[in-house]
Amino acid sequence: MARPRKLPRDAALAEALLAGLAEGVTLRKLCRRHGVAASLVQRWRLEDKDFARRFALAREAGFEAIAEEALEIADDDAEDVVTKEKSDGSVSVAKNPDNVARARLRVETRLKLLSKWAPGKYGESAGSDGPDWSARLAAARARVLRGR
Repeated sequence: MARPRKLPRDAALAEALLAGLAEGVTLRKLCRRHGVAASLVQRWRLEDKDFARRFALAREAGFEAIAEEALEIADDDAEDVVTKEKSDGSVSVAKNPDNVARARLRVETRLKLLSKWAPGKYGESAGSDGPDWSARLAAARARVLRGR
């Protein structure tokens, strides 16, 4: 595997990373995709307050994307049932426990990580008494994509 590049801050690369974060892609995966070291991005965050602010907004929007993805996984029952043709020509329908278990693991992993990353919103004590997060996250996502 090729070593990640150490580059000066590139505006186009920074925008690509922020857009990916806002979509819920991990920083690690984005860095591999673009061939840069995660430590370089962390240095950008420390050295540039505006980038750090936009990074935080992108992460916040990304958490919402991950939560939405967990809901999509939970709702997807396409492979939860398998049909088999019996020797007499009849068809039997049975649950696919492997697929159900895998989907459960994927959902639980995402929700557990969200509860650690953003406990105020996704933790056990997160309630409906807090601020309107959906409007705030929509605004954050729009700001990240606009570059502000």
